[in-house]
Amino acid sequence: MSDADHHRKAYLRKAENEPTLDVKNRHCLKCQAPFTSTWAGERVCPKCKSSNAWREGVAPNMASWSRW
Repeated sequence: MSDADHHRKAYLRKAENEPTLDVKNRHCLKCQAPFTSTWAGERVCPKCKSSNAWREGVAPNMASWSRW
């Protein structure tokens, strides 16, 4: 195996610390709507992520992030 082949195999190998897929239904932390999350760290639904405030990185009014 050439050095280039070895590097290519290493490049294509899945990273050991890459998060595993954890597809499940979760509730959005912002609007509480159920959505299909593709990994454990995805907790905000696509609709909320598409808002201007989310895309621009504006700090939200924390009172609006909870229904309790």
